[in-house]
Amino acid sequence: MQIRLATLALVGLYGCCMPVQALPSFATQTEQPCAACHLSMGELTPAGRHFKLTGYTQGKRGNPLSATATASVTKVRNTASSADASVTMPQNGKPIPEAASLFVAGKLSEHMGGKIKWTANAANTNPIFASSGLQTGTHVGSDLFLDASDVRFATQDDLGDQAITWGITLNNAPASQDLWNTTPVHDFPFKSSSLLNAWGLGQFGPTSMIDGGTASQTLGLGVYAMLNDSIYLELSNYQSSHLTGAALQLSGSVNTFNSSANPYWRMAWNKVSGSDSYMVGTFGMVTRLARDPFVVGSASGTYTDLGLDAQYQHITDTHSVSAQATFIHEQVDWGNRSVGRSHDNGTSSLRTFKTKVTYDYARTYGASVFQFASNGSTDQLYWSYNANPNVINGACNQNTSLLAYCSATGSPKTSGLGFELYYVPQPHIRLALQQTFYRNFLGGPTFIDNSTGNTRAASDNNLTYLYVTVAY
Repeated sequence: MQIRLATLALVGLYGCCMPVQALPSFATQTEQPCAACHLSMGELTPAGRHFKLTGYTQGKRGNPLSATATASVTKVRNTASSADASVTMPQNGKPIPEAASLFVAGKLSEHMGGKIKWTANAANTNPIFASSGLQTGTHVGSDLFLDASDVRFATQDDLGDQAITWGITLNNAPASQDLWNTTPVHDFPFKSSSLLNAWGLGQFGPTSMIDGGTASQTLGLGVYAMLNDSIYLELSNYQSSHLTGAALQLSGSVNTFNSSANPYWRMAWNKVSGSDSYMVGTFGMVTRLARDPFVVGSASGTYTDLGLDAQYQHITDTHSVSAQATFIHEQVDWGNRSVGRSHDNGTSSLRTFKTKVTYDYARTYGASVFQFASNGSTDQLYWSYNANPNVINGACNQNTSLLAYCSATGSPKTSGLGFELYYVPQPHIRLALQQTFYRNFLGGPTFIDNSTGNTRAASDNNLTYLYVTVAY
């Protein structure tokens, strides 16, 4: 199934590729408070979307440097099924310096601007190899990598009696260039624990390839246009990144493209009316991979992702409400070579759904509730636990798998809900408590711990995540 890397490990991609915070460099450039462009630190307002649409060029040139840092505590409810929780879930319940990012962001000229982001992931753990049954606790991604970045050329023209804003984007994370907080990379949760990557515990279970699977590993060039602030269109294409140098290294193990044609598209209807804004849209991508690096002997795959999304915001100086929903259907063609080796069938599908609602008071206090679900094709060879040490194909066997957990049914079914409470005492400081509850995980109410073969309850994965992020 899909980037099953996500199953349980976004390999440092999604967890580390956080949305751009309310950067001080942008506030200085526009001479506007952070609240003008952001509803809390991660979510863009209509003004923030316009700033991004026009290439980060509003205002004057200034100091382009900003930085963010996060310290956190991540606690999983129960580790009893593990052979050695200190290995499979290192730092559980302990405060850690989690990650830090450096930004060069702002206006380059009247029509060009952007943001370049480097992230240092301090939550990585040391590799554990040659220990039977203990293949988790692995080193996830690079300690320092080029994170989700975007450079743009943008201009505004008239097309007959229609106003049009159009531009060109160069970025390294599909969908990160989008204006709304519904597409992958910059959707909710705006911050998730980097430790989940080391634990092999994707917060929302299996995810599609477009949902972070090639973030910070690609280069994409695209053309976009907004007509009358109402209709948004974009077409981009992505290739493997061939950037070299320590400052340009990639995040995580690379999913190798076998083609230079990996198109991404986006269409959306947008309306702003006073304090209210609305969006309904669709997006998608075709990704052609040469192999799945997490499955020994896997065949090449063509991932076709199609998403539907919607957003509503009511924003005032005091009381604000926002709601987002995203559905992604993914179809994968593995080819005949995969049948009986790493997958039951030559094709598979995955469906994911996420939604959240947020109330914000005066950009100081806020609460979000969210729900998620994923399900798709049953695939015993890929998802099911196999204790036979002689088996080397498929994703989930004790001796060769990097997945921490396996299905008891061959299904990827995962679902749950949660909430986040946050406090912003100053515009560049955010304290938050995030709680996730699972109804199902990898197939149902129970699944298998790959380090022991023991049964584990979905509720054992219930997560508490407390963090503080500071921007400067």
